[in-house]
Amino acid sequence: MAKMQRNQQAALWEFISTELSYINKLKIIKDVTPELLFSNLPSILQAHQQFWLEVLYPMLQEVRRTGKPFDPTRLEPGCLQFHERFSAYHDYCWEEENNLEFTRRQMESNPLFNAFVQWVEDQPQCERMRLGDMQAKPHQRITKYPLLLKSVLENTQQPHMELTLRAMLSSVNRFLEGINHYMQVKDDEYALSISAQRVEGYEVEGINEEIDKLVREICQFDLTCSISGVGSEVIRKLLLEENLKVRGRKDSKLVALLFSDVLLLTKVQKKVERLKVARPPLALDRTSCVALKDGSEKGAKKQVRTCTKCRFSRLKSTESSERRIENLSAYITLVR
Repeated sequence: MAKMQRNQQAALWEFISTELSYINKLKIIKDVTPELLFSNLPSILQAHQQFWLEVLYPMLQEVRRTGKPFDPTRLEPGCLQFHERFSAYHDYCWEEENNLEFTRRQMESNPLFNAFVQWVEDQPQCERMRLGDMQAKPHQRITKYPLLLKSVLENTQQPHMELTLRAMLSSVNRFLEGINHYMQVKDDEYALSISAQRVEGYEVEGINEEIDKLVREICQFDLTCSISGVGSEVIRKLLLEENLKVRGRKDSKLVALLFSDVLLLTKVQKKVERLKVARPPLALDRTSCVALKDGSEKGAKKQVRTCTKCRFSRLKSTESSERRIENLSAYITLVR
């Protein structure tokens, strides 16, 4: 057997043997730990057991039966279905930080928990793994697959096998990118919920009680709702938060919150440590900051006061969203 083929077989053996070792470690963790420490670990264990039985074990059995080298293309059915087989990792990776925080609090405050952890870590099955090592195992394993496949690919010469391995590697990488995207979306949703909890709605005054009631119902503004005109997958983000001071106004001290699609001018409610919207929300797709010929800071301040007084002019169709955000960021900076 040529050197490159030996290296290829060694890489494939590492793929198979480390998978079995990982499954055995997951079984230990599942037996002795609750969900607050390991989230949806049973689902991950089940996924890997199925991956072993349907993909890796038949591959190993074929080699034992025929005496031929491993065929890397036998990994294809499993690797091309990574996003279906291992979807449980989305939730595990998202909950990982909460699991670690829970562990830290328990270690600091709960002697019984410390005794339990010590007992678990002393079990022979754990092979000297510490609790932190156990919690990190799933994350470490799922990110190792591209390295394992790349090692096999680098030691493969046959063109058809190379093509198949590249497709497998691409599929696994897309799966990991999907996890990163999922975590980013969840982070954005959490950050938006925190912002929404800080902000109280604005008061709308009608000319009589009946109209006032109708106006209030129509003018409800929910930061957590979808952005108008785009898909529900687009999450509103807080881009900038700055203090403002508007001259000649009763409510001169304001806090500006610049989101992806709206600018909120708020006042601090000191007693409850929240922000109350002081002016009607300014939708970015219907606002514009116009630069004056006088580019000085003094001139810019005059221009900003004019825009504020007239509630901003309608947006020109040629002005990009990024440009509007730049202008509004500059506006907030100038009137501080």
